[in-house]
Amino acid sequence: MRSIWLAMGITLLCAGAARAEDPFEGGGDALAVKDSDGSSSLRAKLKMTKLEPDMIQVKVKGIDDSKFPSCTFTGTVLTQAEEKEKQFKLIARGKTYKFAPVLKLKKKVVDLKDQMTQNNLGACYYPPGTTLVVKVTGVDRKAGTFTAAAIYLK
Repeated sequence: MRSIWLAMGITLLCAGAARAEDPFEGGGDALAVKDSDGSSSLRAKLKMTKLEPDMIQVKVKGIDDSKFPSCTFTGTVLTQAEEKEKQFKLIARGKTYKFAPVLKLKKKVVDLKDQMTQNNLGACYYPPGTTLVVKVTGVDRKAGTFTAAAIYLK
């Protein structure tokens, strides 16, 4: 009986220590821009200030991360691209589409040292309602997804 109480006490002590180390427990902004101390997180995003001709704005509707780290997100197009290439003729304002972030891989493992890969991997964490700027570089008609080479928090 005494060993049960001891085991319960150790479990509670360890749970309290683990909770104190969670950086997001205090309600920190998981969508924040990089900290000024130079540290970064996979959830940290770069902000976009100027739209390029091959970029569109989308509002996130949902995320499919069942094949993480590869993921897709669905988004409603808020602004169309100025570019007139083939894939942009398929994108209409107000419609919802699937987007697949581009991730740089090294021997089938995500290269977390690549800045744009870190940025794009964050797309697997954005909650519905988040507005993103997406640089579209192609379309996979078979999968029904647009290729998102760069994703920025708006």
